[in-house]
Amino acid sequence: MKFLEKVRKEESLKNLIERRKRIFKRVRDKVIKEYLREMPLNLNKFLYNYYTGGIIKKYPEDFIVEEITPDKKILEVGKSIEFKDVDNWKGSFIHFTLEKKNWTTLDAIREIANRLGVPRKHFGFAGNKDKYAVTTQRVGCFNIKLEKLKSLKIKNIVLRDFQKVNWKIKLGDLWGNRFTIRVREPEKDLENLEMSYFLNYYGIQRFGTTRPITHVVGKFIIEGDWERAFYLYCGTPLRFDDEKSRIARELVDEGEFKEAYKLFPRCFFYERKMIKRVIETGDYKKAFLILPPYLRCMFVNAYQSYLFNELINRRYEYGFSPYEGDILINNIPTGALFGYKFEFASGLQGELERELFEEENLSREKFKIEDFGYFQGGRRKMLEKIYNLTYKVEENSYILRFCLKRGCYATSVLRELLREDYASYKVA
Repeated sequence: MKFLEKVRKEESLKNLIERRKRIFKRVRDKVIKEYLREMPLNLNKFLYNYYTGGIIKKYPEDFIVEEITPDKKILEVGKSIEFKDVDNWKGSFIHFTLEKKNWTTLDAIREIANRLGVPRKHFGFAGNKDKYAVTTQRVGCFNIKLEKLKSLKIKNIVLRDFQKVNWKIKLGDLWGNRFTIRVREPEKDLENLEMSYFLNYYGIQRFGTTRPITHVVGKFIIEGDWERAFYLYCGTPLRFDDEKSRIARELVDEGEFKEAYKLFPRCFFYERKMIKRVIETGDYKKAFLILPPYLRCMFVNAYQSYLFNELINRRYEYGFSPYEGDILINNIPTGALFGYKFEFASGLQGELERELFEEENLSREKFKIEDFGYFQGGRRKMLEKIYNLTYKVEENSYILRFCLKRGCYATSVLRELLREDYASYKVA
């Protein structure tokens, strides 16, 4: 009898624990889904009426991104530029042009590093470039022999324009980018195009092209809710997910981490690393800490960007001519990038910023996250200039070419023509 009573007690305790897990999971999932519904991408205002519709990126060659160096050299696809070596090279740093197709910048550099047998941190670059495109950019590396770099052969990756220097390339070390974009199958003809400025939204890439959720993950991180941040990033299937990754994400949601780790395709490099860290430590914050610093920042930066885009939408109702109290850059009104060290505008713009800051229940201290990152914030122009815009109409397509300064998104220009709907995504 005592044995039976002990077994029943153990079963009751086990059932109670399982019941609590199910309740907690329902609450966790409910909050995640509420945040997703309440925070759709807010790219929904327009300056012009040039709608043509059409398709971009049918082929990678339809979207060409050529980096413009700080001294305004354009790294043209398929063309070499002679960069002069320094006279007193100390033997550490080499810069080169990376031309790639169907690679993200990080994946391309990781593959190069793996082939050379060196850590990824031995490389630096000025900014990320699109995956489904043909792109060029300068990359720097140190403690790698030039001969090894020149001998690399990787599909859809070309290295050229090698230069011996004594400094590293850092994020932001570029003037901007030149874009050459073919829009196929437009619904309307493109005529008399004149666009000199555009709404300086952070583009879809900032939030995740296939899973636009990084801003929501960032909000959870700001709130110190590492568990929900983890389950949203590594779990939470969305309609964009393919079948295999969808099942893996469902396993994460069920707490079946080992099975999820096995099932996730290897291209989900960071999800797998994070899941493995949770298996090892049970600590959701440590799962994020295993990411490279650049990727760690991505989540909070996306949340800051989402809020900036919302400020554009709120200011849109009043126009973008300077108002009393605006903080101007080149006579263009700016919006706040919320952080621990930023300046509120005054007047109308200040009211809009303080209202949003309070609605989000923010404080400056929330942007100082111990052992994770400090996010300073600042100001950003709400309008930006389009440089050297040209277009050419061809049969059943047209080609745009223009230049944008660093930090600007070609998709924010294209949306004026394509009217892409980024406003909603569905939870599976």
